Amino acid sequence: MAGKLKCNSCGGTYPDTTQPGSVPYFHVCPDKIVNTPEIINGSFAIITPATFKPTPNPRNENLTPDPAKTGAFVMVSAGSGVTPV
Repeated sequence: MAGKLKCNSCGGTYPDTTQPGSVPYFHVCPDKIVNTPEIINGSFAIITPATFKPTPNPRNENLTPDPAKTGAFVMVSAGSGVTPV
């Protein structure tokens, strides 16, 4: 079974696509992440709404042409990297 990766920039988790039989996936962080989660009561009514902040050092695994090497491609942004989970 393929492992998962956790994005160190946004905290999202996704399958490790380097494993055999995995489906191609290119992670891109959202523009904003939760800063403070919402607070709800026993009836699931929102007492205090969530607050958001810009994603620090966002990761974008999409590929772009490598300006230093003709015909090669590089990741748009590695962000803060990933951690196996």
